[in-house]
Amino acid sequence: MLWAVRRKRRVLPIAVVTLLVAVNATLIALLLRSQSQVTAEPTGQLTMSSTSTTEPAAATSPTQEATPSSSPTPSPSSTPSTNQEVAVATRLLAATSSKEAWRATVGDCKKIGRVERSANGGKSWRLAAKPALGPLVRLGVEPNGDLYTLGGAGKDCSIRYISYSTDGVIVGQTEKPQRMWFRDPKDPDRIQGPGAARATPCKGQHVLGLASLSTSEALIICTRGSAMVTSDSGESWKEAGELVGTMADGAGGGRFWVAGKGENCDGIAIRSLSHAGGRLSAIDLCAADLPLTPGRIAIDVAGRAIWLWAGDKVQVSTDGGRSWKSH
Repeated sequence: MLWAVRRKRRVLPIAVVTLLVAVNATLIALLLRSQSQVTAEPTGQLTMSSTSTTEPAAATSPTQEATPSSSPTPSPSSTPSTNQEVAVATRLLAATSSKEAWRATVGDCKKIGRVERSANGGKSWRLAAKPALGPLVRLGVEPNGDLYTLGGAGKDCSIRYISYSTDGVIVGQTEKPQRMWFRDPKDPDRIQGPGAARATPCKGQHVLGLASLSTSEALIICTRGSAMVTSDSGESWKEAGELVGTMADGAGGGRFWVAGKGENCDGIAIRSLSHAGGRLSAIDLCAADLPLTPGRIAIDVAGRAIWLWAGDKVQVSTDGGRSWKSH
């Protein structure tokens, strides 16, 4: 009898252990099953299936990207049907008188531009400097007559200022230019003001050109014609009008200047712009017999001398645009 009681006491623990083992086995099986269901369709497969149902957009070829006269095209949803986007300018022009001017091709982060100088009103041009910069984003002349360029340098295409004597010798350079307007070489739609302000004023468009009258006043023309102005060194930008057809801009004589396609002008239409009260007022001029070549037009003004570079031709007016000399 005593043996029977002891046997029952031994059987009870064994039964409990057996039950616990069975429960653990069931739980492990359920856990493995749930893990197999989670990992059966990886995230990569989901992403691929969601994009494979739509035909991919056509890729831009390297040749198209390297062509200076082409500009990226915004998506159709952001493109107004009434305006046609024009090519971003690939030329720069800096005039100091009716006889002297510098001109440059912009280049890009992999190809440097070319800078030339004329001292005879555009009749002939010679290589003025061998810039180590690309793309060139600004071309100008210091008060002492030295030429300066702003552009991308090095593998990262970071900004650099270089100044040259009239003989083309480098006389100064810095990676931190001060109190100057320029476009970011890596992102030409981003504008750096003379202070710390940085902005992208051409929302949904691209910057066609930048012109400045002082360290506080500047004009930007966007590729679908929006004219953006600032009077506070780029801290804020406001739209001051629409200049559809503009292909280049510049500054001189206390006014902004734009050039491009216009009505009643068999050539290049020019507008002399003053900015007051948040709006632009214009005087219309015309330079006949010059080719309208988007991306290959540049304009600059020194006193009453207006310089235009279009295609392979240069025209200079010394009487405020009433007459022109072509070279």
